[in-house]
Amino acid sequence: MTVKEKKIVLAIFAHPDDELGVAGTLANHADDGDDVYLAFLTYGENATTITGNAPTIKERRIEHANKIAELLGVTIKYVGLPDSKIEYNVESAYKVAELIREVKPDVIISWNKTYRLGSGHPDHRKTHDLVYDAINYARYKNGSSGFEPFRKRYSFYIYFDPSAPRLGQIVYVDVSEQIDKIRDFIKIYKDAYGDWPVEDYKFGALSYYGRISRVEYAEVFEQVLSNDSVPKFLD
Repeated sequence: MTVKEKKIVLAIFAHPDDELGVAGTLANHADDGDDVYLAFLTYGENATTITGNAPTIKERRIEHANKIAELLGVTIKYVGLPDSKIEYNVESAYKVAELIREVKPDVIISWNKTYRLGSGHPDHRKTHDLVYDAINYARYKNGSSGFEPFRKRYSFYIYFDPSAPRLGQIVYVDVSEQIDKIRDFIKIYKDAYGDWPVEDYKFGALSYYGRISRVEYAEVFEQVLSNDSVPKFLD
Protein backbone atom coordinates (compact mmCIF):
# COMPACT_ATOMS: atom_id res chain seq x y z
CA MET A 1 0.00 0.00 0.00
CA THR A 2 1.41 3.39 -1.03
CA VAL A 3 1.28 6.07 1.65
CA LYS A 4 0.68 9.58 0.31
CA GLU A 5 3.45 11.98 1.21
CA LYS A 6 2.18 14.90 3.26
CA LYS A 7 2.63 18.29 1.62
CA ILE A 8 2.77 21.87 2.82
CA VAL A 9 0.73 24.21 0.61
CA LEU A 10 1.01 28.01 0.78
CA ALA A 11 -1.45 30.23 -1.10
CA ILE A 12 -0.49 33.93 -1.15
CA PHE A 13 -2.91 36.66 -2.20
CA ALA A 14 -3.38 40.38 -1.68
CA HIS A 15 -6.76 40.48 0.08
CA PRO A 16 -9.22 38.18 1.83
CA ASP A 17 -11.62 36.91 -0.91
CA ASP A 18 -8.88 36.79 -3.60
CA GLU A 19 -8.69 33.05 -2.99
CA LEU A 20 -12.00 32.41 -4.79
CA GLY A 21 -10.15 30.73 -7.66
CA VAL A 22 -8.35 28.25 -5.41
CA ALA A 23 -10.95 27.46 -2.74
CA GLY A 24 -11.71 23.96 -4.00
CA THR A 25 -8.04 23.12 -4.48
CA LEU A 26 -7.14 24.20 -0.94
CA ALA A 27 -10.04 22.14 0.42
CA ASN A 28 -8.78 19.13 -1.56
CA HIS A 29 -5.36 19.44 0.03
CA ALA A 30 -6.77 19.88 3.54
CA ASP A 31 -9.02 16.84 3.09
CA ASP A 32 -5.96 14.84 1.98
CA GLY A 33 -4.22 15.68 5.26
CA ASP A 34 -1.83 18.30 3.88
CA ASP A 35 -0.87 21.39 5.89
CA VAL A 36 -2.49 24.31 4.08
CA TYR A 37 -1.67 27.98 4.71
CA LEU A 38 -3.62 30.89 3.23
CA ALA A 39 -1.68 34.17 3.45
CA PHE A 40 -2.88 37.68 2.71
CA LEU A 41 -0.47 40.56 2.12
CA THR A 42 -3.08 43.01 3.48
CA TYR A 43 -6.16 42.85 5.67
CA GLY A 44 -8.33 44.20 2.84
CA GLU A 45 -9.18 47.22 4.99
CA ASN A 46 -9.76 49.48 2.00
CA ALA A 47 -12.69 47.46 0.62
CA THR A 48 -15.37 49.73 -0.84
CA THR A 49 -18.12 47.10 -0.65
CA ILE A 50 -18.13 46.99 3.17
CA THR A 51 -19.39 49.98 5.16
CA GLY A 52 -17.36 51.53 7.96
CA ASN A 53 -13.91 52.98 8.54
CA ALA A 54 -10.66 51.07 7.96
CA PRO A 55 -10.45 49.51 11.47
CA THR A 56 -14.08 48.34 11.25
CA ILE A 57 -13.57 46.89 7.78
CA LYS A 58 -10.36 45.19 8.92
CA GLU A 59 -12.27 43.46 11.74
CA ARG A 60 -14.91 42.32 9.27
CA ARG A 61 -12.29 40.99 6.88
CA ILE A 62 -10.56 39.06 9.67
CA GLU A 63 -13.95 37.61 10.63
CA HIS A 64 -14.45 36.49 7.03
CA ALA A 65 -10.99 34.91 6.88
CA ASN A 66 -11.47 33.06 10.16
CA LYS A 67 -14.68 31.51 8.84
CA ILE A 68 -12.89 30.54 5.62
CA ALA A 69 -10.12 28.91 7.67
CA GLU A 70 -12.67 26.76 9.48
CA LEU A 71 -14.56 25.94 6.28
CA LEU A 72 -11.57 24.93 4.17
CA GLY A 73 -9.33 23.57 6.93
CA VAL A 74 -6.50 26.07 6.43
CA THR A 75 -4.30 28.28 8.61
CA ILE A 76 -4.47 32.03 7.97
CA LYS A 77 -1.38 34.26 7.83
CA TYR A 78 -1.10 38.04 7.34
CA VAL A 79 1.93 39.96 6.07
CA GLY A 80 0.51 43.35 7.11
CA LEU A 81 1.08 45.52 4.03
CA PRO A 82 -1.36 48.42 3.44
CA ASP A 83 -4.43 47.64 1.31
CA SER A 84 -4.43 49.31 -2.13
CA LYS A 85 -0.96 50.67 -1.34
CA ILE A 86 1.21 47.58 -1.78
CA GLU A 87 4.59 48.68 -3.07
CA TYR A 88 6.74 46.53 -5.31
CA ASN A 89 10.08 46.90 -3.57
CA VAL A 90 12.77 44.83 -1.91
CA GLU A 91 11.47 45.50 1.60
CA SER A 92 8.04 44.04 0.78
CA ALA A 93 9.59 41.10 -1.06
CA TYR A 94 11.72 40.34 2.02
CA LYS A 95 8.55 40.17 4.13
CA VAL A 96 7.01 37.65 1.73
CA ALA A 97 10.30 35.73 1.68
CA GLU A 98 10.20 35.49 5.47
CA LEU A 99 6.72 33.98 5.19
CA ILE A 100 8.07 31.38 2.76
CA ARG A 101 11.02 30.60 5.05
CA GLU A 102 8.62 30.20 7.98
CA VAL A 103 6.12 27.89 6.23
CA LYS A 104 8.63 25.90 4.10
CA PRO A 105 6.10 24.97 1.42
CA ASP A 106 6.12 22.20 -1.16
CA VAL A 107 3.60 24.16 -3.25
CA ILE A 108 2.99 27.92 -3.63
CA ILE A 109 -0.12 29.32 -5.35
CA SER A 110 -0.64 33.02 -6.11
CA TRP A 111 -1.97 35.71 -8.42
CA ASN A 112 -1.20 35.99 -12.12
CA LYS A 113 -0.36 39.35 -13.68
CA THR A 114 -3.52 40.07 -15.63
CA TYR A 115 -4.26 43.62 -16.76
CA ARG A 116 -8.01 43.12 -17.04
CA LEU A 117 -10.19 45.52 -15.05
CA GLY A 118 -11.19 44.05 -11.69
CA SER A 119 -8.89 41.06 -11.46
CA GLY A 120 -6.08 43.37 -12.62
CA HIS A 121 -6.10 45.31 -9.34
CA PRO A 122 -2.64 46.87 -8.79
CA ASP A 123 -2.30 44.95 -5.52
CA HIS A 124 -2.87 41.69 -7.41
CA ARG A 125 -0.18 42.40 -9.98
CA LYS A 126 2.26 43.53 -7.32
CA THR A 127 1.53 40.40 -5.28
CA HIS A 128 2.49 38.35 -8.34
CA ASP A 129 5.80 40.21 -8.69
CA LEU A 130 6.58 40.15 -4.97
CA VAL A 131 6.02 36.40 -4.74
CA TYR A 132 8.29 35.87 -7.74
CA ASP A 133 11.06 37.86 -6.06
CA ALA A 134 10.42 36.35 -2.64
CA ILE A 135 10.91 32.84 -4.03
CA ASN A 136 14.50 33.87 -4.74
CA TYR A 137 15.05 35.95 -1.59
CA ALA A 138 13.82 33.05 0.58
CA ARG A 139 16.96 31.17 -0.45
CA TYR A 140 19.20 33.65 1.35
CA LYS A 141 19.57 34.98 4.88
CA ASN A 142 18.02 38.42 4.64
CA GLY A 143 15.44 39.99 6.91
CA SER A 144 15.28 39.85 10.69
CA SER A 145 12.94 36.93 11.42
CA GLY A 146 15.65 34.43 12.19
CA PHE A 147 14.15 31.78 9.90
CA GLU A 148 16.76 29.73 8.08
CA PRO A 149 17.18 30.12 4.30
CA PHE A 150 14.77 27.86 2.44
CA ARG A 151 16.43 26.21 -0.55
CA LYS A 152 14.18 23.20 -1.15
CA ARG A 153 12.69 22.92 -4.64
CA TYR A 154 8.94 23.45 -4.79
CA SER A 155 6.16 23.99 -7.29
CA PHE A 156 4.73 27.43 -8.05
CA TYR A 157 1.27 27.89 -9.54
CA ILE A 158 -0.56 31.06 -10.57
CA TYR A 159 -4.14 31.73 -11.62
CA PHE A 160 -4.66 30.96 -15.29
CA ASP A 161 -5.46 33.93 -17.55
CA PRO A 162 -6.21 32.95 -21.17
CA SER A 163 -5.42 36.50 -22.33
CA ALA A 164 -1.94 36.63 -20.77
CA PRO A 165 1.34 35.33 -22.22
CA ARG A 166 1.81 31.68 -21.29
CA LEU A 167 4.40 31.15 -18.57
CA GLY A 168 4.04 27.42 -17.99
CA GLN A 169 1.93 24.30 -18.20
CA ILE A 170 -1.87 24.61 -17.79
CA VAL A 171 -3.07 22.43 -14.92
CA TYR A 172 -6.67 21.46 -14.11
CA VAL A 173 -7.76 20.41 -10.63
CA ASP A 174 -10.89 18.32 -10.07
CA VAL A 175 -12.86 20.06 -7.30
CA SER A 176 -16.17 18.26 -7.89
CA GLU A 177 -16.26 17.00 -4.29
CA GLN A 178 -15.88 20.53 -2.90
CA ILE A 179 -18.95 22.16 -4.43
CA ASP A 180 -20.84 22.56 -1.15
CA LYS A 181 -17.80 24.21 0.46
CA ILE A 182 -17.39 26.53 -2.53
CA ARG A 183 -21.02 27.63 -2.21
CA ASP A 184 -20.52 28.27 1.52
CA PHE A 185 -17.29 30.13 0.71
CA ILE A 186 -19.21 32.55 -1.52
CA LYS A 187 -21.85 33.07 1.20
CA ILE A 188 -19.17 34.02 3.74
CA TYR A 189 -17.78 36.70 1.42
CA LYS A 190 -21.18 37.91 0.17
CA ASP A 191 -20.88 41.44 1.56
CA ALA A 192 -17.27 41.73 0.32
CA TYR A 193 -18.25 40.83 -3.25
CA GLY A 194 -21.04 43.40 -3.35
CA ASP A 195 -23.30 43.21 -6.41
CA TRP A 196 -20.82 41.15 -8.47
CA PRO A 197 -22.64 37.92 -9.57
CA VAL A 198 -19.81 35.86 -8.14
CA GLU A 199 -21.66 32.54 -7.91
CA ASP A 200 -22.63 32.64 -11.59
CA TYR A 201 -19.06 33.57 -12.52
CA LYS A 202 -17.44 30.91 -10.34
CA PHE A 203 -19.69 28.04 -11.34
CA GLY A 204 -19.57 29.03 -14.99
CA ALA A 205 -15.78 28.77 -14.86
CA LEU A 206 -15.86 25.53 -12.85
CA SER A 207 -18.21 23.92 -15.36
CA TYR A 208 -16.25 25.16 -18.39
CA TYR A 209 -12.89 23.95 -17.14
CA GLY A 210 -14.52 20.76 -15.91
CA ARG A 211 -15.70 19.96 -19.44
CA ILE A 212 -12.22 20.64 -20.82
CA SER A 213 -10.59 18.33 -18.27
CA ARG A 214 -13.42 15.74 -18.39
CA VAL A 215 -14.60 16.09 -14.82
CA GLU A 216 -17.69 17.80 -13.42
CA TYR A 217 -16.01 20.87 -11.94
CA ALA A 218 -12.40 22.04 -12.15
CA GLU A 219 -10.16 24.94 -11.14
CA VAL A 220 -7.30 25.89 -13.45
CA PHE A 221 -3.75 27.19 -12.94
CA GLU A 222 -0.45 27.68 -14.69
CA GLN A 223 2.48 25.73 -13.30
CA VAL A 224 5.42 28.12 -13.52
CA LEU A 225 7.94 26.16 -11.45
CA SER A 226 7.91 22.46 -10.68
CA ASN A 227 9.81 20.29 -8.23
CA ASP A 228 9.27 17.47 -10.74
CA SER A 229 11.03 17.10 -14.06
CA VAL A 230 7.66 16.94 -15.83
CA PRO A 231 4.73 19.20 -14.80
CA LYS A 232 1.80 17.15 -13.60
CA PHE A 233 -1.73 17.49 -12.28
CA LEU A 234 -1.77 19.52 -9.07
CA ASP A 235 -2.23 16.91 -6.33
